[in-house]
Amino acid sequence: MDLRDFQNFSARIEELLWFPRVFIQSKNGMSWDDIPAQKYFSTAWMDFFSGINDGTFQSLVDNLVNGNAIEHNEKEIAERLSPIIQLLESQEEGQGSKRIGVRIDLEKFGRYVETLKEMSKKGIIFDIIRDEEDIREKYFIDFRPADTRSYMIRSLSKILDSSRNYQNKKIKELELRISEMEKTNLQLSTLLSGSRAEVSELKKKSEEDREMLQLVKKDNSDLREQLSRFMDNEKEEASESIKNNKLRMYFLYKLGFLDNAIWNEKLGYEQRVKILCRILQGGPLKIDTALRYYKLFNSIGSAELKAYEAENEKTVFDYIKTLCDIKLIRGEFVNSLRKK
Repeated sequence: MDLRDFQNFSARIEELLWFPRVFIQSKNGMSWDDIPAQKYFSTAWMDFFSGINDGTFQSLVDNLVNGNAIEHNEKEIAERLSPIIQLLESQEEGQGSKRIGVRIDLEKFGRYVETLKEMSKKGIIFDIIRDEEDIREKYFIDFRPADTRSYMIRSLSKILDSSRNYQNKKIKELELRISEMEKTNLQLSTLLSGSRAEVSELKKKSEEDREMLQLVKKDNSDLREQLSRFMDNEKEEASESIKNNKLRMYFLYKLGFLDNAIWNEKLGYEQRVKILCRILQGGPLKIDTALRYYKLFNSIGSAELKAYEAENEKTVFDYIKTLCDIKLIRGEFVNSLRKK
């Protein structure tokens, strides 16, 4: 609530409390001579009895009960209404109906005449005001002070009860919210407990998977190591057995691929060499070099060929043995491979 709303609320409270205050000051509505006027066109007794009888006082009560002022001013309402209610309850009751005479200042009759006519019409004062010449100083009102007092006590108590009911409503709403929060917390605790169990199970499985993964990694590492050793051995054997194109050409020679008898006579040496170079798939090999190797391995009986065979015969034999599971005899293994 901002300042303006609080000021409006305070003004409504003051307007409401004016009624019980002047009732007490007027000795339960019996003596109005010393009560100052509240408005220019009326006197205190006019405003009091008109407001009590025409619904003005009740509308002030309903406005507080049904508005939102109680929500924001519970403490203020209790502090301001409770003392007035206590004062009203402490007043001596005047039993039965009372007739009181109330006065006006004759010189101010012109101010009050319309209000007096209205009060006469509604029966609040039983004197009939006919016109402005029907002037009198004193008017009479019949009312029951005890009933008026009880009416104001009930009305003010209704406002207090609404404030308390609002507090109780807020308390019940808070209790309901607390209950819902407790229920939610219980559900969350159950879910959390289940989640913890799932997490624990997942951790356990994760640990098992991690151990399994470590074993698989170790097995893979062992396999890679074995494969690496095998490939290294293969490379060593290959590098030992076939370390250059000349030796690869010698292998072809030993297997009979360089025998002129197997080639078409229309194919010259260079064409044969091109085919053999493609089959060799070794390192870079010039045609003239390959041709020279081809002619060397076909020069049967030459000293160069005999020297090369003496140097590489065992290499060829050992390498061929690693590739074949048939029995090979040194000096005869080529015949063992080829069709007789």
